[in-house]
Amino acid sequence: MKFVRYFAVLLAVVSLTGCIFGKHKSRQPAPPSVVNVSPSAPITPATTNTFRVTPDESVTGRVTSVNDNLRFVVLTFPIGQNPPLGSRMNVFRNGAIVGEIKVTGPERDDNTVADIVLGDARKGDEVRPK
Repeated sequence: MKFVRYFAVLLAVVSLTGCIFGKHKSRQPAPPSVVNVSPSAPITPATTNTFRVTPDESVTGRVTSVNDNLRFVVLTFPIGQNPPLGSRMNVFRNGAIVGEIKVTGPERDDNTVADIVLGDARKGDEVRPK
């Protein structure tokens, strides 16, 4: 019985000392390295290519009505972006040019009228300047 008691005490002492000495100090991160730049050296950008994004300011509209007998179309544009009278525009269907129109007027609100010069046009086609 004495042996069991000594063994229990020895086990407790070993386990407690292991916990005390087992604590590790946390390491500090290394300071950032300093780049030595001489003041006389010119500073150039890493890349010479620049990327610029410019908004598309072209006027695009849609064909809302077609009169095949008299060869004219009614176009709808965003408000305040109607093209000037006399301007020529291409008609696009599924990304391909299918015709050419000339804006003749009259215009009312966001609608204007144009004559079909070449090709054809259908309702829903897109209209963009040449």
